[in-house]
Amino acid sequence: MLSTRVGIPLRVSVVLAAAALALTGCGVTSGGQNADTATAQVLSVDGVESGGVYADSVWAGLVQKHSAGVSVTLDPDVEPTPEFFDSLVALAWSVDDHEPGELTVFIRTDPSVDARVLAEGAGWSPPRYGFDEVGGIIFVDEVEERFGPWPGEPPAAPTDALILPDADG
Repeated sequence: MLSTRVGIPLRVSVVLAAAALALTGCGVTSGGQNADTATAQVLSVDGVESGGVYADSVWAGLVQKHSAGVSVTLDPDVEPTPEFFDSLVALAWSVDDHEPGELTVFIRTDPSVDARVLAEGAGWSPPRYGFDEVGGIIFVDEVEERFGPWPGEPPAAPTDALILPDADG
């Protein structure tokens, strides 16, 4: 008889804990990849000199804010395309560490290429604030509309999305 009394409250506690995890978003997600895997993917692209993919959490008063992003520096004379910018957004969206409330993309090039032009060419609407010639914020609602719910499926490496300098020239 004692085991029944103990067993019912225990089962109820397990069910309530599982429900709480589901409601707070701490449950298991499908798709996605961790930031280290995403970083290795972007660094494997011919023409990418350095960079990384990250997922961060910071406290702003009593509110915890999550962000994800990618920052790359291209080899000299490598030219990014709007497709490359788009692939970086998809890559950052695939990072499943924390669901981001903010997503950022930064691309450094030599000679300089305006990241705003790349973003707009890929169909994104970068804000007037928080976005400059190197990059900045992409609206999460817009990302979810294009790539579906977070975390997105890890995209294929953007191997044809950079214009590499002519080896003969």
